[in-house]
Amino acid sequence: MKPPSRSIKNIAGFMLLGITAIVITITGILVNQSFFRILPLYISLFVSLLQARANRYAPLIGSVNSLLYAAVYYHYRLYASMAYAALFSFTIQLVTFIRWNRSPYKNSTIFRKLTARQRMATTAGFAFVWLAVMLILSRAGSDHRVLDTTISLVGILASLLAMLSYIEYVTLTALGQVFSLILYISMLKTNPEQLTYLVYSVYSLICIIQAFIRTRGIYAEQQSV
Repeated sequence: MKPPSRSIKNIAGFMLLGITAIVITITGILVNQSFFRILPLYISLFVSLLQARANRYAPLIGSVNSLLYAAVYYHYRLYASMAYAALFSFTIQLVTFIRWNRSPYKNSTIFRKLTARQRMATTAGFAFVWLAVMLILSRAGSDHRVLDTTISLVGILASLLAMLSYIEYVTLTALGQVFSLILYISMLKTNPEQLTYLVYSVYSLICIIQAFIRTRGIYAEQQSV
């Protein structure tokens, strides 16, 4: 059996995007979600679609959209996520776009892998920072601080790896998205309007899985040249 052609994959991708946008709109109306809080999600649908293809223009759009997310996180008292979006995500995604454009490969960039020693050092450093941030947020009274902290720090690490073109960034992004799903589900009881973000998280996870396959295909192709 022949694999689906690129045109069929593109059509399927846009169909999934359209269906998700409709579901987000319907759930937003049902839970009386304001348009301001849904707007970043609509933009993120296109960012996720580009990320699924490891397209180097995804970080550019995502950097601008991160400022909208920061405003939403502030509303829900998710301070770690707010700081991550406004102070880190905006800057790092913009730098990622610039770096990827300096080492282009088709619509993507040239990827590389972490060594075993780099993975061990990264894991140890992440654990230390996670504990430190948890202590700070426990004093600040941040809501959902365990998931909030974990999502933010995983996102930071994934963004750094993406900026440096390490393909492991996709695995960490997927892990962060799983934690996001758990966070939004836990918030539904007190904040039912988070249903729109839960819907988007499911769509985003699908795109990240596609990105996982795509980046490894690109990396294998680059290694064979």
